[in-house]
Amino acid sequence: MRTHHTAVAVGAAVLLALTGCADPDADHAGMSDEGKPTPAHRVLKDTGDAAELLAPDVSEETAALLLNRWVGANLRGRRTSTVRVVRSEGSGSAVCRATYYADQNVADTVTNGDVQSGSWPYTHIQCPEPASPRPRTT
Repeated sequence: MRTHHTAVAVGAAVLLALTGCADPDADHAGMSDEGKPTPAHRVLKDTGDAAELLAPDVSEETAALLLNRWVGANLRGRRTSTVRVVRSEGSGSAVCRATYYADQNVADTVTNGDVQSGSWPYTHIQCPEPASPRPRTT
């Protein structure tokens, strides 16, 4: 049983390392953005290094869609930035969050080489919904 849990954990770690969103218009991990409306939202803050989007009625899937589109439309030209989607102002937890890296050098500097991608810029989206058993990466 321990071997099974180890294999699952290793598989999840490999999948986490290999997934991400390099192109905001691409089909990320089977999530096609085409034809889906951008969820209603309001920008609560955008300091350049960090942004917070308020979207009260989003699911994990629509929050990831919102992040994907917002990053593509707003972060080009920045070196790195973190964006999170919350359902209420002052919320301590995010529905989903995205970390954008302009290139490998920036990712290496910020993460000590923990982030790798086959193409740049790269956006890592994670949805740590409190009710979910584990984070989901798209």
